[in-house]
Amino acid sequence: MTRFAWHVHHDILVEPLTEPIKVRREFIRSSKPPHEVATRLRLLKAVKGRLPAKLVEAMKAYDEAWKAYVKAWKAYDEALTAYDEAWKAAMPAILKLHAKECPNCPWDGETIFSEAKS
Repeated sequence: MTRFAWHVHHDILVEPLTEPIKVRREFIRSSKPPHEVATRLRLLKAVKGRLPAKLVEAMKAYDEAWKAYVKAWKAYDEALTAYDEAWKAAMPAILKLHAKECPNCPWDGETIFSEAKS
């Protein structure tokens, strides 16, 4: 069951807890500006009543979609890193092939219109 809390973050009224509330309290004590700590700790509390069912369902769906997004982004980021590394490693061979297949090409590593950059 998803638990919700008031004022987990200063700019969000109510949201699902992603970790135990005591972990958030410790983070507030150790990381937030001293003049904010007392107010944040006073207002951070678990929701006791029942939130509207449609909202709870929508928040759960959003949370699941967010988890899928984070997983997909990690996969994308890893693939991008591998692509960048492969591109850099292949560049000498690409340049050699380009020189063979495009003799007298004005490509300067950035554009075929290098004379216009001056």
